[in-house]
Amino acid sequence: MIKKFPVFFEIFFLLLLLGLGCEKLGKKEMGGKELIRINDVSISLEEFRQMSEKQPLEGKMRLLSEKGLRDFLENYVITREVLYQEAKKKGLDKNKEIMAKVEDFNRAMVIDALLEEVLRVKSEATDQEIQQYYKENQSLFIEPREIKIRHIFVTSESDLKEVLTKLSRGESFEKLASTYNVDKTREDGGNLGYIQRGQLSPSFAQFEEAAFSLKKKGDISEVVRSPYGYHIIRLEDTLGTSLRPFSQVKERIRLFLQAKKRQDAYLEYVKEAKAGAKILINEKLWAEEEKKERESGEEKK
Repeated sequence: MIKKFPVFFEIFFLLLLLGLGCEKLGKKEMGGKELIRINDVSISLEEFRQMSEKQPLEGKMRLLSEKGLRDFLENYVITREVLYQEAKKKGLDKNKEIMAKVEDFNRAMVIDALLEEVLRVKSEATDQEIQQYYKENQSLFIEPREIKIRHIFVTSESDLKEVLTKLSRGESFEKLASTYNVDKTREDGGNLGYIQRGQLSPSFAQFEEAAFSLKKKGDISEVVRSPYGYHIIRLEDTLGTSLRPFSQVKERIRLFLQAKKRQDAYLEYVKEAKAGAKILINEKLWAEEEKKERESGEEKK
């Protein structure tokens, strides 16, 4: 359902209609719901609303002012339509390569819609299933009670690239931390000491998850982004073991089970769909094609 704009915007649209009708659209009278006409193409107020509703949240925020709304009209809606008409004049809407890409895109969208409809219910994971998985796979959720870590912490992408390049060459993690770190750990080679689950602030949840996912001493994480910059973590030591509470891993298990159930349901549905379809393969033609591929590969060698 399309949400209605506030009264301010209704008035703005009315003024916009009158202004465009008088100043830009020539002598031909416009329909009452016609917002703009570009050559022979008419765009209604409702169509404009639908375009604005499809914008991402950041884009919608820009539409909350009269200037932002007008910019959207002129620099997106009108510009897009003018360029599309220019492309049609050149016959690009009938270009075979472009039409093939459009067809591929349409197929992908239709297939996605089909799978969403068919697999939505089958991929849901119940609380009972999640609890059962937790009980039967507790070894997966046992981790160190405490871990000792050090990190390399930078705030610019250029520094990050330099660090990654030097790490790939085998340069010392501690020395790089002492050179590049922008926090106090620079004085001790990035040493953060021992940490426990939940000790860090919520904004470092991804950092904590990456740190506790390291298994062996010396393991180095992928780049982790926090609100403050980029981190690369190395595991130094572990102390004791503990079982992560169900409440901490429930959503992770849910996502895992949903993905697994969706994949299983997808494979079963494809199997059934193929079984119900009449499929013929020209094996002779296929064999000839395979032969050409082999010969081409041998020539390249």
